[in-house]
Amino acid sequence: MLVSPLRYPGGKAKLFDFFSQLIVQNELLGCKYCEPYAGGAGLALKLLSGGFVSEIFLNDIDEAIWAFWTSALTQNQKFCELIESTEVTISEWYRQRDIWRAKDASNVLELGFATFFLNRTNRSGIIEGAGPVGGYAQSGEWKLDARFDRTKQAAAIRALAPYRTKIRVTNLDALDFIKTTLSDKNSLTYLDPPYYVKGSKLYRNSYRHEDHLAVRDAVGKKRNGRWVVSYDAVSQIREIYSDFDPIYYALSYSAGQVASGKEVIFVSDSLMSPSLAGFVRIAA
Repeated sequence: MLVSPLRYPGGKAKLFDFFSQLIVQNELLGCKYCEPYAGGAGLALKLLSGGFVSEIFLNDIDEAIWAFWTSALTQNQKFCELIESTEVTISEWYRQRDIWRAKDASNVLELGFATFFLNRTNRSGIIEGAGPVGGYAQSGEWKLDARFDRTKQAAAIRALAPYRTKIRVTNLDALDFIKTTLSDKNSLTYLDPPYYVKGSKLYRNSYRHEDHLAVRDAVGKKRNGRWVVSYDAVSQIREIYSDFDPIYYALSYSAGQVASGKEVIFVSDSLMSPSLAGFVRIAA
């Protein structure tokens, strides 16, 4: 089964059991699966390679993430060669950071690889502001290459190649992306917006309160569509989505330390949510 080559704080691959059962229970096997906030896309890759969905549509407004997925899919062999040949040193880290900061999308492979390099060598996979594993002086217990296993990562990239025609990548604002997907009766859309509280520390494109309201309004207009939304279970989100039944669960994630964060899921009215251990639904 495919695994994401990227490390992502709060990555949702652990929701695979919930989504695979939701797809089966609602007779959606073979549907199109869409993520407006793709990030590491770990869940999408597992659903595709597991045969639960026929195609995945990955969107991310961050051009660096878009460049990673685009280059990994369309220049697969060259990407693997870069993994195998690039030195993992602090001087190289600075060079790749400069490429990433420039955000020159005209060289998709260069930007895509820089994004990958920083993701694998930065603390907790956080590209902006986290700093390198082991510190700038490399005096820490862990060194820069602690999460940069050339063989393993090249294999993860190569594994994407057979699925290239089944993975579509776009670089749109999430609300523009879902204008189409929420109206598509043959698709399932999973929205995982930036965390309400910790988003600014984890993601380059964090949201303001008004942005979260806009997402709620968009899905609220399609209550009979096929969508799932997940968030950090904070009081502001519970208030914003007060008209929807929350499903609470715990998700372990790494962001500087191992933690267990309480999360919440909301599903559209047309979907039956599966009953799983660790997932508790409460009527609104």
